[in-house]
Amino acid sequence: MRLRPLYLILLVPALLAAAFGAPAKAPSGEAADRLKAAYIFVEAVDALNDSRIDDAMLLMQRARALDPADIDINASLGELIFATGAGDSVDFARSYEAIRDRFLTNTGNIDNGLRWANLAAKMSRYADVRRVYEELGRTHPERTDFALNLAWVKAMGVLEGDTASLDSAMAIYDRLEQGMGIDPVIVNQRVRALAMASDTAGIIRELDRLYMSAPTDPDINMLVGRTLAAISIPDSAIVYYDRACELDSTNGEAYLVRAEYYLAKGDSSRYDTEVFKALKSRNLDFEPKFEILTGYVRALYEDTSRVRSIGRLFEVMQTIHPGEADLHNLYGSYLATIDSLGQASEQFGYAADLAPDDPYNWQYLIQTAVGAGDTIRAIDAGRKATHRFTDNLYFPFVTSSLIMMTEGAQPALDLIDAFDISEFENPEALSSYHQTRGDLLYKLELTDSAFAEYERALEYNPHNNGAQNNAAYFMACEDVNLDRARSLIEDALRADPGNATYLDTYAWVLFKLKDYPSARLQIDLALGAYGDSTDITPPDPKLNDARPVAEPTDPAAAADVAEVIDSADVEEIEEVIFEQPTAEVYDHAGDIYFMTGEPDQAVRFWQKALDLEPGNQRILKKVKNKAYFFE
Repeated sequence: MRLRPLYLILLVPALLAAAFGAPAKAPSGEAADRLKAAYIFVEAVDALNDSRIDDAMLLMQRARALDPADIDINASLGELIFATGAGDSVDFARSYEAIRDRFLTNTGNIDNGLRWANLAAKMSRYADVRRVYEELGRTHPERTDFALNLAWVKAMGVLEGDTASLDSAMAIYDRLEQGMGIDPVIVNQRVRALAMASDTAGIIRELDRLYMSAPTDPDINMLVGRTLAAISIPDSAIVYYDRACELDSTNGEAYLVRAEYYLAKGDSSRYDTEVFKALKSRNLDFEPKFEILTGYVRALYEDTSRVRSIGRLFEVMQTIHPGEADLHNLYGSYLATIDSLGQASEQFGYAADLAPDDPYNWQYLIQTAVGAGDTIRAIDAGRKATHRFTDNLYFPFVTSSLIMMTEGAQPALDLIDAFDISEFENPEALSSYHQTRGDLLYKLELTDSAFAEYERALEYNPHNNGAQNNAAYFMACEDVNLDRARSLIEDALRADPGNATYLDTYAWVLFKLKDYPSARLQIDLALGAYGDSTDITPPDPKLNDARPVAEPTDPAAAADVAEVIDSADVEEIEEVIFEQPTAEVYDHAGDIYFMTGEPDQAVRFWQKALDLEPGNQRILKKVKNKAYFFE
């Protein structure tokens, strides 16, 4: 049973005396029951404090049964019934009466009065709310807040058609102002009451009264302007905003509301001016500044003419509000959108230093550093983030791949192996971890260990298509487990039939299986998916009988794969361009075309591969000799 927050239930002195007094002799009859009820009530309070709600309910019910006339027990049980919702209409009615009676027996008890008032307000019993504040105002005349609350509740009678209630509320405000003078809080409440009565003229009179009480107070001018804007009189509101700015040239809030005014008017030039003034103000809090800066940048980031002015805004903001990670993060995001990735990574670096526990600051730092070609910065950030976020596999994965490209596979593997995954339970994450280890182990020529890691990856997630592809490709490269390789890559293609990398792997597996016609079909699909069909030629008619897919073990799966591949159209795949073909892909194409009896086309593909890797002696040998060499 869930319990909404309750105040700590306190026992009245009489109850405490009954519970803990030292009677001369053991009580009997009703006196004994009252004493038992007092002890049980104390146990109920303890149960509430320990969040044992069911126990508290049972104990309070037992206490009430023993002493049904006790006001505090009845009211406390009533509060518990309302808080838990455990009761019927009779229980709720009885509980409400108990809470009411507890206050009416001692109208000076503020806590009990506010409890009844809050409950009555939730039940829309506004007459009872008024009664509470009338009683509290009478017993505590020094408390102006009770008088204000009473006035507000009376004013709400307007919503029920009671026009006299507004006059009654205004009379209370008048009485308060006789002692306090014109006060913005009271005027604001008057305005709200008049707004409920749709009395615009009355609102304007109140605002004039407030303004005349302190015409040189910028805050009063701001309040008047905001209120006029709220009742849809913006052209009058701007007059008071202007006065506020004149009275206090550093009033950032005034500039901010003026900016909103000009934005609504469609005056972009004045809007820019006011935004700049607001953001440069030193007396406006960071949060509203940051909000308007965010909206400003998002709206104008595509405008190349604003680059320098937006940059100056960020510099000024960082001077006025140093140490704000969100500000550096926003600036970094803006710089990234305009392709200033080096500067963006610098800003994300500041953000990461200021808010090191936010993983996104580190992630954006790494991404922009890589984009800027600053691999050293990216690796350094990645290593730090890997050690800091021990529950986030993103950082060791990305960092290890960067290390592998620059320092080699062994340092990359060392980083991965140093990352503790013993607490990880997510099968997808664990699958990715073992796939990454497999990739690195293969680079280190530890092929058996690599294939074992791929199998572990697939045990955790049988649908890890990346692991299926990599395992299949490396099996083909090693000429081992080719039937297993074919099964793996066919499964990956079922999930993503247009994936150019998977199609290339499938072609290579079929090539190693010496199914050259089918390999030719798949490499053509791969090149089409990459967006390069330049040197693809129509296959020789004698190749038309080539099976698009080698027969999987499962007949249903065979039908699925055949349907996927048979329905694939090179022209359709050309529209999906993920990246340019690598030298490896062109090399595969050359080998396959050579084996299907098309040496001239094979040489053209080998030449493309050589253009991408001029120092590759193996490919150079094929181009020079116009022949494929078995290795």
